[in-house]
Amino acid sequence: MSLPIPLTVRLSTSRALRHITRDVRDLTFGWSDPGGYTSCRVSLDRPLTLQPDEIAYYGILTVHDARTGMTVWEGRLEDPGRSAGSDGQVWDLAALGGQVHTRDRTIPLIYVDQPMTGLERVDNATPGAQDSVGADPGDTTGLRQALVLQFPSGQPVVTNSRVTVRYTAVQRAGQRLARCDYQWDGGQTSSNLRVEAIARTDGSLGGGSVARSDNISTAGGGSSPRVIGTHWSTDRNTLDWRLTYVGGGGTVTTDDNWASIWNMVVLGTRYNKSGTELGVYPNSYVLASEVAEDLLGRLLTQYDGPGATIVTTTHQIDQLAYPDGVDPARILEDLLTLEAGHTWRVWERGPTGRYRFEFVPTPSQVRYEASVVDGYDSQGSADGLYNRVTVLWRDSGGHIRTTERTATVPLLDAAGLIRQGRIDLGSAVGSVADAQRAGDQWLADRRYPPNAGRLRIARPILDLQTGRMVQPWEIRPGLIRVRGILPRPDALNTSVRDGVTVFRVRGVEYRASDGAAVLDLDSYAPSTPRLLATATDLLQRKLPPRR
Repeated sequence: MSLPIPLTVRLSTSRALRHITRDVRDLTFGWSDPGGYTSCRVSLDRPLTLQPDEIAYYGILTVHDARTGMTVWEGRLEDPGRSAGSDGQVWDLAALGGQVHTRDRTIPLIYVDQPMTGLERVDNATPGAQDSVGADPGDTTGLRQALVLQFPSGQPVVTNSRVTVRYTAVQRAGQRLARCDYQWDGGQTSSNLRVEAIARTDGSLGGGSVARSDNISTAGGGSSPRVIGTHWSTDRNTLDWRLTYVGGGGTVTTDDNWASIWNMVVLGTRYNKSGTELGVYPNSYVLASEVAEDLLGRLLTQYDGPGATIVTTTHQIDQLAYPDGVDPARILEDLLTLEAGHTWRVWERGPTGRYRFEFVPTPSQVRYEASVVDGYDSQGSADGLYNRVTVLWRDSGGHIRTTERTATVPLLDAAGLIRQGRIDLGSAVGSVADAQRAGDQWLADRRYPPNAGRLRIARPILDLQTGRMVQPWEIRPGLIRVRGILPRPDALNTSVRDGVTVFRVRGVEYRASDGAAVLDLDSYAPSTPRLLATATDLLQRKLPPRR
């Protein structure tokens, strides 16, 4: 048996490359947005007594359009199952698209961190000196939290007495210090006391670079960023903050021998999408597009980094750190929480044998024209409407904070209802700005009842982007205008009630035996695998507090 449509199937391993179309009983494949190619299932007539060279774990399964030679689906084989019954012996092959590579590796990563907890007391030359994290003694409002280093009253001191704490998360992540910044205040004005930042290699006291040194004063010191290559060598990976006494010997007689340090920011080194480590770090924040590039250059080596499409984002992320380990899939999910107007996808392999990757804005132009003639269903519900949300996040001191955001939702306001949701950003993404951003974008997605549903396409439809009729298996991410459905007003359908509704195509599954594609519109159709994946991600977000 062979496929009744002009698609071909090929399997390739290190031992063989074979076209198997004539042995295929059925073929199902699809994609999602975000994500790209999802899974492909092939039923194959083959005897079970032999192990074909072309079937092996992590072999490559490719589906081509026989008319054009274009790749329709591609991914790696992960489940070569077998069965036998009244209808013969069958290999049931299951492959996963290139997006599965985002879950292959889990490592700690520090992009930008505001460390106030997890600091270690080191270089304990003056054991009686004190370090603590709490209310800043120099802040008259009593609200600011700070790292406080102090020589208490009664403490004997000699030249170079010091109290030092160290930040090591970048070192533990296998990165190097890229940039640091902080502000400070002092309990007195004195040239005998200095507040300093020292960049070291693996914490060794045998050498180090004094990144910043200031005599303390009651006027304090503002932001003054320090960067790799200018203020320290490229091998530095730990950062010490210390208060040093440089006067003569004696005993401290007052309680104002302290320095407070706050707004501490540390950046770890990053890569560009071609795999080259960056040497310049002009900002104390990162962009989602910069993080996407780093993932390509650092972890996602099966993707074509140099050929990837990365569209620059704008939101300034001031906290993104994963000291306990993370995989790229989780990071990409966190990025879309802050940049809801973007998406990422992984498609076919190119001439280099690597998958094509894109991090781009979500579609904004209608691409396809269709109707409900082949079938449509929708489970409309107002359960997804919210006009208030509480965002949970952890601050630099490890404390759980909440940020509340509100929005105007016409249907809820007209009914006099308040529906309040909850987002937990975990411990990796956390700042007031990021919490506000995540909350606002979450509410924007829940302002209107979704024009969601499943549309069946069993015939060619018009692709406005190419100007030609395309087969169901050729449909890609974009907006689709569907005739025969009265729209609910939303961001894509403002007020016109002409029986035409615009949807975002969020996913497609094509089955060869049906000759039809089922499109998930606006939101993913409910399914057990997706519900389980969502539950797993929520569990992963319950990370331990900073240490």
